[in-house]
Amino acid sequence: MKYINSLLFKSACVLSVILMVQACDSEFSEIGSGIVGVPDFEIKNKAYPITTYNKKITKFESSNLGNNLLGYYEDPVFGGFNANFVVQMLSSDFTPTFGEDTVLDSVILTIPYSSNATINEDVTDYELDSLYGSNEIKLSIYKNNFLLRSFDPSAAVDDFQNYYSDGSLTSGQLIESSQLEGQLLYSDAAYFPSSLSIPLETINEETGVSEVTSTLIPSLRIDLFNNPNNSNLPEGFWEDLIFSLENNEATSSRDGFYNYFRGLYFKAEATSENEGHMMQLQLQDPLSNLTVYYSYNQTVNGEEETSSAQGEYVLSFSGNNVAIFDNDFNPSILQTINDTSTDLEGDDFLYLKGGEGSMAVIELFAEDEDGNTFADYLSEFRDIDNEIITPKRLINEAFLEFYVEETTSNADIPNRVYIYDLDNNSVLFDYVLDQSINTTSSDSKLVHLVPLATETDSDGVEHKKYKIRLTDHLNNIVINDSTNVSLGLLVSSNVGQISLNEFKNTEDIQGVPTGTVLSPKSVVLHGNNSPDPAKHPKLNIYYTEPNN
Repeated sequence: MKYINSLLFKSACVLSVILMVQACDSEFSEIGSGIVGVPDFEIKNKAYPITTYNKKITKFESSNLGNNLLGYYEDPVFGGFNANFVVQMLSSDFTPTFGEDTVLDSVILTIPYSSNATINEDVTDYELDSLYGSNEIKLSIYKNNFLLRSFDPSAAVDDFQNYYSDGSLTSGQLIESSQLEGQLLYSDAAYFPSSLSIPLETINEETGVSEVTSTLIPSLRIDLFNNPNNSNLPEGFWEDLIFSLENNEATSSRDGFYNYFRGLYFKAEATSENEGHMMQLQLQDPLSNLTVYYSYNQTVNGEEETSSAQGEYVLSFSGNNVAIFDNDFNPSILQTINDTSTDLEGDDFLYLKGGEGSMAVIELFAEDEDGNTFADYLSEFRDIDNEIITPKRLINEAFLEFYVEETTSNADIPNRVYIYDLDNNSVLFDYVLDQSINTTSSDSKLVHLVPLATETDSDGVEHKKYKIRLTDHLNNIVINDSTNVSLGLLVSSNVGQISLNEFKNTEDIQGVPTGTVLSPKSVVLHGNNSPDPAKHPKLNIYYTEPNN
């Protein structure tokens, strides 16, 4: 996948942010030194208006995501969502030798689920942390016949081939299902993932008895050779596919191998009741592979005797992979999003959904009913004389709050939302400076992006809401005259996964982060034109200024 922000660019941005914030802190330390607790100063707060409106998430780049969604998720508000993927496989040995009198024993497919481990008294329990839904799906695995090229043959030299979430290429060509669904290798009409670890057995050479020697984390693990669900597989299919690699010049290179064996296609379907589940598979995990186990004869004591030996041939998921989504979006909500108000008015409700779903756009410091504009608000916090900025107020904390419209939202509300700079396709300063970092799970950036919380009002009624701190973002606008950019608000399965997946057809918004792509969840929030004024989102600023 081609990302908008290269590693070098991101590093430069982070360094610039740190330097600017240090400059801000230095300037503020002179102005606000000793402010807290000093009689001449007091902390005040004010809520400033914002405008919020909806945007549809359109087709986006969906290749090489790292993790992949697989399954069917029925959202009672937004409709059904189907996620499949196709993946290339590659061996580190292009010139294998399998030995004499080779016999195939098994073909084991292993892909770990996304899970968390808890150890209690030397016993490890696992929980699948990216499992959505509780019903079975029909799972089918096919031999793929479509060649996933790395480079675009119709573009300039060395231009990468882009693949999109609807299964299309840059040229508009669609990957036909007849190409993806080659030979059926496995099918299970009632598949559901297990959170149990998987015991791995080996045969004791002395006793000849099979023993459990280790365990594997919860995984999609299937024997594609010894399985009653592949009874329609042609006789000798795997033997011909794998053992033909020996002394085969056509497969002695990476490109030759990809052309010979074009990988696997994973297809999920809902049950007859339109139910199912969706899971996240870790294709890039070192344990993810297809391992062929076989027996062969080897000579001992010269050429007088032979003995049976065991061998294995491993194919990793190191090539291209493409996620293909089919989103049966609720027509009424889609119409509401397409009929969204202009950025001068805003929408009643904000419809956030991951995958090829929808998002919200936020404009800070909207014009209020008295005609006050961004320039008017900014003048409350600073003076400018001969291009020299003098702060009048110290921003102690700034944050947005969004209330969940609980009568409409799906009961399975996402725990995290993510906000970013739409104009520059980058994170905010608060994201960079938030040190609660653990990008391997969704539990990161807890100061900037506060998880879903519940507050209780004076009548004892509970309300769910999200809180997003923008203190450093606001300070940068006030002190460094930074642009008041448009902000994007989305659901996220992991707020640490921020690589941008570009839209196929870009307009004012370039794309969405991977954490949103990998979330099927949704939530409905109150917008700035909500019929409940108490739940209108606002920019809350706590500040300190000298008493006059």
